[in-house]
Amino acid sequence: MRELTQRQKDVALFISHFIRKNNYAPSIRDVADNFGFSVKAAHDHIKALEKKNVIRTTDGISRSIEIIGEEYIPREEMISIPVLGTIAAGFPLMSEENTEYMLNLPISMINTTHNTYFALKIRGESMIEAGIFDGDIAVLKKCETANTGDIIAASVGEEEPGITLKGYYPSNGNIELRPANSALGSIITRECKIHGKLHILIRNYA
Repeated sequence: MRELTQRQKDVALFISHFIRKNNYAPSIRDVADNFGFSVKAAHDHIKALEKKNVIRTTDGISRSIEIIGEEYIPREEMISIPVLGTIAAGFPLMSEENTEYMLNLPISMINTTHNTYFALKIRGESMIEAGIFDGDIAVLKKCETANTGDIIAASVGEEEPGITLKGYYPSNGNIELRPANSALGSIITRECKIHGKLHILIRNYA
């Protein structure tokens, strides 16, 4: 790939970031508007990048820009989420002592980085009727409150600090932590500590 001018590098980066954010290519008008170019100037930059094998376009098709220069190929930004094991008494949920490993996920699966997320490995069959199976990884958004029917990670009592994943059903001063398995009974308690709300599930079919 021939050396780019600084402006061409800027245009190539803009195209790359635009594709990563929108999942489609910018138009020549988008390039012009971003840099304050005329449409002709934007077109000239696009053609220069094409000649230098940074991008490829298809004549007659709008938004057909494709990045082919390795340095500028859009790559999904990732976020690292702690996968927590058994929660030991005395350790806060998000402490390093509870982290078994870090799970890397595309930011697009999380939607926002403004919240804190963590993951738990599912053990048992208490939520199988909600499509949550043994071996799944539940990614949860950290929170301290929930709405009726939300699937939450919660702990009950100080003596049993383990985390359970159940449906949340408060009523008349009691809280029902309801499994999604008709063979099992609910946990009924006056209070529980909510750690997070289910956001996505990850399943390995291997």
